[in-house]
Amino acid sequence: MRFRILGPLEISGAGHTLTVTAARQRVVLGTLLLDANCVVSTAQLADALWDDAPPSTARGQVQICVSALRKTLTRLGLPDRIVTRPPGYLIGVADGEMDLHYFDRLVLAGQQALAGSRLDDAAEAFSAALALWRGSALAGVESPAVRAAATRLDERRLAVTEDWLDVELHRGRHQHVVGELRELLAAHPLRERLHAQHMRALSGAGRPAEALAAYRSARRTFLDELGLEPGGELRRLERAILTDGRADEPVDDAPAPPAPPAVPRLLPADPAELIGRDEPLGVVCAALGDGGGTSVPVVAISGPVGVGKSTVAVRAAHALAPAYPDGQLYLRLLDADGRPVPPEAALARFLRALGLPGATVPAGLDERAELYRNRIAGRRVLVVLDDVTHERQVLPLLPGTGGAGVLVTSRRRLTGLTGARSVHLDPLGVEDSVRLLASALGLPRLTADPAGSATLAGLCDNLPLALRIAAARLAARPHWTVAQLAGRLRHPSRRLDELSFGGLDVRTRLATSYAALAPAARLLFRSLGALPDADLPTPLTTWLPGAREADVEDALEELVDAQLVEVGVGPTRYRLSGLVRLYAAERLASDEPTGHAPAESA
Repeated sequence: MRFRILGPLEISGAGHTLTVTAARQRVVLGTLLLDANCVVSTAQLADALWDDAPPSTARGQVQICVSALRKTLTRLGLPDRIVTRPPGYLIGVADGEMDLHYFDRLVLAGQQALAGSRLDDAAEAFSAALALWRGSALAGVESPAVRAAATRLDERRLAVTEDWLDVELHRGRHQHVVGELRELLAAHPLRERLHAQHMRALSGAGRPAEALAAYRSARRTFLDELGLEPGGELRRLERAILTDGRADEPVDDAPAPPAPPAVPRLLPADPAELIGRDEPLGVVCAALGDGGGTSVPVVAISGPVGVGKSTVAVRAAHALAPAYPDGQLYLRLLDADGRPVPPEAALARFLRALGLPGATVPAGLDERAELYRNRIAGRRVLVVLDDVTHERQVLPLLPGTGGAGVLVTSRRRLTGLTGARSVHLDPLGVEDSVRLLASALGLPRLTADPAGSATLAGLCDNLPLALRIAAARLAARPHWTVAQLAGRLRHPSRRLDELSFGGLDVRTRLATSYAALAPAARLLFRSLGALPDADLPTPLTTWLPGAREADVEDALEELVDAQLVEVGVGPTRYRLSGLVRLYAAERLASDEPTGHAPAESA
């Protein structure tokens, strides 16, 4: 193995084993290895190094650490392992090169053997997994973030140890584990499962008096430390020993059969009303309604910010629920801070929803994906992945066998999902926009000012998100007319401020798309905020003198992929919608102080 984190951090290569001595380098390497083969942002590395209070020079100091680690890995015959991937770095670890991944694989083998009542195989796999540990995980890496992750790994080690002890007791090796249990209880005196195993081991070894003494000792500990009586399992064991002289063991000397599979129901509430989306809703339901073949149907809904992708997906998922009786999994793959949720985290949540105890969830991406596919195989489960940033998030979450269905939403067109049915959503038409407003406000309030209603819809770019915010503001202020709110939205400098209410905010949604752009695309986006109108000049280099045409084209296409720039036909191929253009002007004003404000006609 090249990388060892189940104990002090070590790297092996070229016949040598090296312990990284520089404290900051240990933190950076440990953080990267905890998310091996995934991008770790520079911000995450800075947080790990400085505990959420990084200095102004944090980015440069992280780069210095990474450069030093690259040199160390090269000396060990491991060049090019740490690569730069926006917004941070990725360390590449092949199969079998890290002890944590090998531990996960052995634990999974032990769990599978246990489920099949192959106790000898389970004991061997668990024992081999535990033998990989050389102490506390990442010992010597001083970072609160790393220590928190290491504590979770140590907890997994203890849970696997308890599983191994259960198997040994079922194999009749009571006397063999008594000493091991005493050492564990000295380190973990409040671990009730260990106390129960200790009583069973003593009783099975023909030492009932000591088993009862162990119960009394455990009871004193719980009362002194927690003010609580022991749990039901310990009390049941005490009664069994008092009655029969020994703790009862299963007569077939095998663990109890596994519980029936969990049926997850994770969908958000069904939207109250869906306007103007009958056609795409029908396409989605038709594509996923017959998922009984050998392949897994995948539908990817795309569209710009605020167009209602999530609403369509959730409505479709509720409509499809009867066709997927084994459950519906749902996860938003953009976190509260607008950062992509890594597939490892998504798999952990899904595995727990599918009934796997949290302590037994393996750490590596591959092992989690294998276990997830195994749990979902042959089951009629609908998987809904909302707000996907990239295909990399989706691929590990795809079921491996037919029966399941997958529904994805993304601002980008996810063309890398082979065989997926693409459904693109455009803004609503004017009539549907007014209908959406009327559904929230009531028809009389809108019919009093039909022209103002159409104007308000246009100022919202006919986007369902903006329209719902406008309707909510009017509903909260019954003394306002539609024309009054439209008048407030006519001011470009105020429009995005006005389109924020009750936790819904157009600017925040646009900010997540902007934050995901590469630096060159961000620069171009800001520059577009100074254009005199919504149509982009062709070629753009006429507006950006000195810029290389190929670089501008690449950045422009990234903006198109992110649905921040619209593609049309005719001589003016590209344009910015009103709200996007206003946000670009805001970024220009805040990030480029010499930039120009948007034209008042916006």
